[in-house]
Amino acid sequence: MNSQKVTTNFGKYKDTDLNQKAQHIVDSLTGNAHFPTPAPALTVLQTAITDYANALAKAVDGSKEDTVLKNQARDGLEKLLVKLALYVQLNSNDDPAIILSSGFDISKPHAPIGVLPKPDGFTVIAGQEKGSIDLGLNTVTGAVGYQYEYTDAPLTATSVWAVIVDTSAGITIHRLQSGKEYAFRVAAVGSDPSRVYSDVIASFVL
Repeated sequence: MNSQKVTTNFGKYKDTDLNQKAQHIVDSLTGNAHFPTPAPALTVLQTAITDYANALAKAVDGSKEDTVLKNQARDGLEKLLVKLALYVQLNSNDDPAIILSSGFDISKPHAPIGVLPKPDGFTVIAGQEKGSIDLGLNTVTGAVGYQYEYTDAPLTATSVWAVIVDTSAGITIHRLQSGKEYAFRVAAVGSDPSRVYSDVIASFVL
C-alpha cells in the first residue's frame, strides 16, 4: 500500500484562498485528539494568519512596499504550514482519514520523473553582507529542492565540496572568507538519486 503524503504545495493557492485554507487547518487541529501537540503551535500559526490577513488588506490598494510586505507575510505563513504538515505526516500513521481530519490535503500519487536536467541560469553574485554570496538559478520542473555546493578555488583532484540542500531556487551563503575565491555549483533534487550539476562558477567573496 502506498504511503499517504500530506500536500505541502501552498503556492497553488491564491492570496485569499491561502488565508482561508490556513484558518481551516487551525480550526481542524484545535482539539484534534490525533494531533495533541502541534508543532509549530497553533497560536503561532494563528498570529501568522492574522498578520498575513492584515498585510493582504493593505496591499489591495496600497503601495509597492505594501505588496512586498504582503509577499513576505505569505512566505512566512507558507513556511509555518510546511512545518506543520511534516508534524501531521509523522503523527498520522499514513491514515488518510486522520490526515484529512487535520485540514490538510493528501497529495495525488505521481509517476517518477526520472533524472532531472542540468540546471540553467545559474548565477553567483556578491551578497549584501561581507563574506556572503547569493546563488540563483531557473526553477527546474519536477525538483523538490536544490543541492548547492561550494569549495575552494581553483579546483583540484582532492577538492571537497560543502553541501547545502534547500527548497528554494536561490540562497545566500554566509560566513565565507572575505577576499577568498570559491567555486560553486548546483543540482536539482528529485525522486531519482542521480545529480546533474550546473557549470561550475568561480567567484571571489567580498
